[in-house]
Amino acid sequence: MKLLSYTSRMQLIIFLLLFGFFSVVFYLILRWNVLQNVDEVLYNRKMELLVYLENNPDLPFTEHNPLDDFTIIEIDRKSFQEGKEVYSDTLIYEPVDDELDEYRKLISHLQIHGNYYRLEILKPHLEANEIIGTIAITLSGLLLGLTICFYISQRMISRKLWNPFYELLEKLSHYRLDRENIPNLPDSKIEEFQMLNQAVTEMARKSKEVFESQKQFIENASHELQTPLSVIQSRLEALIGQAELTGKQASIIEGIIVSTQRIKKLNKTLLLLSKIENKQFLLNEKVDIKEIIDKSLEFFEEQKEALNLQIRLETSNCLIIQGNVLLSETLIQNLLKNAYMHNIQKGSISIACDKQKLTISNTGQSLPIDQDKIFSRFYKKSDNPETWGLGLAIAYKIAQTSGWSLKYAKHSDQHIFEVLF
Repeated sequence: MKLLSYTSRMQLIIFLLLFGFFSVVFYLILRWNVLQNVDEVLYNRKMELLVYLENNPDLPFTEHNPLDDFTIIEIDRKSFQEGKEVYSDTLIYEPVDDELDEYRKLISHLQIHGNYYRLEILKPHLEANEIIGTIAITLSGLLLGLTICFYISQRMISRKLWNPFYELLEKLSHYRLDRENIPNLPDSKIEEFQMLNQAVTEMARKSKEVFESQKQFIENASHELQTPLSVIQSRLEALIGQAELTGKQASIIEGIIVSTQRIKKLNKTLLLLSKIENKQFLLNEKVDIKEIIDKSLEFFEEQKEALNLQIRLETSNCLIIQGNVLLSETLIQNLLKNAYMHNIQKGSISIACDKQKLTISNTGQSLPIDQDKIFSRFYKKSDNPETWGLGLAIAYKIAQTSGWSLKYAKHSDQHIFEVLF
């Protein structure tokens, strides 16, 4: 989730929770205030009636008069409760409206000229619930509208303020050290973003310098190593052909030549791996997988005959994919070389290709293999001196660079490698 969406959502949730809580508090306070006002009117009416009845003791009292807002009933001494006042809500049927209306009732006990009475005073409730509900809904609607407007405006303002940051992310996500110069970052009026742009620009500049220096060093070192190794090899070969050497001397020199060849090959392999990591290959070429497989199998005819291997091919459904021809050849040849070199006598190799993947499986020794390290550099389980443990590492790096996936699995005596395009 983006920072802007997360902060806006959290602010909205917190505001709604607070809004709900204070809406309830507002409703209760408003209702209490309305009831207090009605009760005050009832009390004042009671005091007016008490004064009037004290001054006019001879007036006839009726238990109920629809034109009056009070009812006074004479009671005995046992039923009289001095000072008792009860305020309550009640419903009274109104024939005109044909509905029950809300009233507020005051029940009080009076003593007038030695007689005891129960006084009931009714006042319309002014439909307090409806009034309070209308006020609450109106205010809630206004506050909710203000909330929505605030939320939308806050997002618009925040998006405008954060726009330089998102532009910076966009440029950095497409920036490549091996192809581009230091990116031109967007200007901003915000001081923090200006500081961020300066820091990123400086970091990109230093990274570019380190990358170019490392790249140049690897290429120069590889070239400088290759030349003296070639000279050493050629002179050793000339020495064997021209000098009269004993068998032991010739054997030593041949060993040196073999070691020199291995060092040259290792040097080329490490240089290739470095170029792959630096993404110095274009990946927009058309690659015919079936053609590469057919061509590569010719290189391993000697190993096939030496081990009496059985080869099974299912490459009729191979497609032409997009990638780099040289890297694809290296990937497939490394997987085939691994399948041949680590096979067993009278073993088998299966090569299958369809629209989505290439599968190369081979028989081999049941050696414990750490699947988390099988694609690591210089990881090897066999004692074959012809390998350094770089072939699968290069294959994995090529697949990763090309946007593919290389996986390994083992079933019984079968070692299975899958390239998912």
